[in-house]
Amino acid sequence: MNNNLLTTAYFNEENLKDSDKFYLDCFLKLKKEFNFSYCAFFYKTQGKYILFHKHFFDENFSNYTPEINKKDSFNRLKIPIKMQDSVIGYFLFVKKENFTKQEKEKAKKVCLEISYIIKDFEISKIFQNQLSILQSAIVEKNLATKKLEEQNEKLIETDKIRSEFLANVSHELRTPLNSIIGFSTALKDEMLGKLNEKQKNYTNKILTSAIHLTGLINDILDMTKIEAKGMKLNLAFFSPVGTIKEVINIIEPLANEKNIQIELINKFEGEIFIDYQKLKQIIYNLLGNAIKFSYENSKVIIKIYKKEKNVYIEIKDFGIGIEKKNHDKVFEKFVQLDNIYTKKYSSTGLGLTITKEFVKMLGGEINLKSELNKGTTFILKFKV
Repeated sequence: MNNNLLTTAYFNEENLKDSDKFYLDCFLKLKKEFNFSYCAFFYKTQGKYILFHKHFFDENFSNYTPEINKKDSFNRLKIPIKMQDSVIGYFLFVKKENFTKQEKEKAKKVCLEISYIIKDFEISKIFQNQLSILQSAIVEKNLATKKLEEQNEKLIETDKIRSEFLANVSHELRTPLNSIIGFSTALKDEMLGKLNEKQKNYTNKILTSAIHLTGLINDILDMTKIEAKGMKLNLAFFSPVGTIKEVINIIEPLANEKNIQIELINKFEGEIFIDYQKLKQIIYNLLGNAIKFSYENSKVIIKIYKKEKNVYIEIKDFGIGIEKKNHDKVFEKFVQLDNIYTKKYSSTGLGLTITKEFVKMLGGEINLKSELNKGTTFILKFKV
């Protein structure tokens, strides 16, 4: 798990108000162990260390505000806090006198103990927030269900209300699913302790199933918005390579289930003017299909390169392939090809339809090359 993202989730302004007493207690415990006049706690976000909590024990330091890496006229002692071999923050202690060797050794020892207490405290707040979100989602879902029951007769009468129904249900299901993914990811990364092999296996199955179900719900919600012409673009300059890497990180559990290697060949450095979320969904749909219809112990290759004034993204698998007569059909709504292998997988039949619509909205093109039993390559083309 990305420790930078994790610490950003731990330490935020909303939690700050509830944390003052906890951190003051921590500083008081440290004060009992060795002498200092001022102490502060910094955490890392976006490559920078941010002052999160501070406290002074000497009135001369009441207006003192330090910088983590900038020295001043006082004596400073900086102790790192680590998680999974990465530094996520620092304790900083300041006083007028020099810190003795004995004080430095004592500080390292007690800071290590306090850092475990802090991490447990912050992790518990994450799970409390997730639980609150999940409970709210259940209440909202019950209210939405009651409202939808009252509208049932109207749903049968008009296609417009049918679309609204699908959008509401998809949204209500997506919120608790995000919590399930969050909880199972935390368990998978052993944030709360080591798991045995059986527990790891079950946790991975929960995670992959939740990711798969989220994909199905997203398909329904996106198709509903497209049909209602309610899909809007948020265009800005983004790195397509960064987007691809983010999708790979999300979808790796599905690839690991089949022991499929994902290989990225990057021959493009720069940004393109595009809707980040739409591009992310396009890559997710195509990469998900590549994994779904690949044989076990194979690989999927993603290649990005620039040619003339266009950026090309190719996603190639070595799976079951598609007959030439069906190349155009795969982009049609609700189409699932008559193939024994494809019938093993649940699908809405909307993924490639949505993908093509998104590519079209972004002013791009999508093509495919495929032969039966020889794999498939989808090729995306966007202007630089």
